[in-house]
Amino acid sequence: MQQDMHYYGTYAIARAAGLAVKDARILAYAAQYVDDATANDSEVHKDGGMFHATATAHTNSEAIANAAVDHIEQRKVWVPFHFFPGNQGETLSQRLKCRKDSDLAREMVDNHIRHAVMVKDEYGLALMGIMAHVYADTFSHHGFSGVSSRGNEVDASSFDFDVKDKAVEAYIMGKFSSFLKKYTPTFVIKNFRSIASKGADIATGALGHGAVGTYPDRPFLRWRFIFKRDDTDSGWRDNKKAYLEACEKLHQAFGRYAKDAEIIGVPVAFESIKKTVSDIIGLEAAKDKRVEAWVKAIQNGDLFDPQPDEALSFSKHEWEQQAHDFEELDHSSEMKEKDVYKFHQAAIYHRDYTLKQLLPKHGIVVL
Repeated sequence: MQQDMHYYGTYAIARAAGLAVKDARILAYAAQYVDDATANDSEVHKDGGMFHATATAHTNSEAIANAAVDHIEQRKVWVPFHFFPGNQGETLSQRLKCRKDSDLAREMVDNHIRHAVMVKDEYGLALMGIMAHVYADTFSHHGFSGVSSRGNEVDASSFDFDVKDKAVEAYIMGKFSSFLKKYTPTFVIKNFRSIASKGADIATGALGHGAVGTYPDRPFLRWRFIFKRDDTDSGWRDNKKAYLEACEKLHQAFGRYAKDAEIIGVPVAFESIKKTVSDIIGLEAAKDKRVEAWVKAIQNGDLFDPQPDEALSFSKHEWEQQAHDFEELDHSSEMKEKDVYKFHQAAIYHRDYTLKQLLPKHGIVVL
């Protein structure tokens, strides 16, 4: 999923579930920031304190290239944050594949809601945001795993799309071509249709859904392809239907958290906004237009009773600036009150819970 869903959609669903503006904003910001926190570095304060950032994504070409050969980084970043293992099948490779709304994912959600209530005055909202990102991605990334695997490879000539607007189809195919140019050596870029999947596989080491580019992240897209390894047809993947289901599940999770944390306001039943949400998700348009659709629906009161201070914009630079300003604080201890610090607290909790508790509990040891 992209920013239209991870920030704007998540924010709208959190508000509809009864969270106040300030709480929904932090939750949604954390959900989107999972895709933006790419730094693994530390800053030292003059009083000796240290702030360490934990990467939850790799989004530039250099990091992608490193992740493709660094199996430790794959397992610390891609597995827990973007391709949550579905635990289905016989082999480890099969069990590491992400599955939509799997039992394992729901166990993670239940745990995080309980823990977020316990730490609601610390990093609870940030943890709920990270949970929202990871859980939502199971509805879009299913069928792929967060480790380099031949099981992620796709037949380059097998893509098929069900898109009403042919201009939009051309747009998303062009985006995929751009994806290849960004992540694949230029000598591979010769014929888009014949080498698309192969080129992406080379660039990402058959990692995640690199072989299908950003097609899983287009909310409106209905599409299909053939997995190369066993010649299996994916069947029609209906992103709109899956995204709508994700929104409903997140609405339930946010409502549970808000009630248990005693911060719930006036929730709106999901059934009453389901058609509006479905219409937004189904909009065949570029990301900025999809963002505009969420913003307009919020402003018009189509999803809940809007407030004058609705958080209708996102910039990753706000939290990055908080990290940058660490050395300028009077005391290093002040950092623990910053949203970016709470995000990294939550990220470490989620990563360690997933890799060192939940997965081993189910017989999956990857790190």
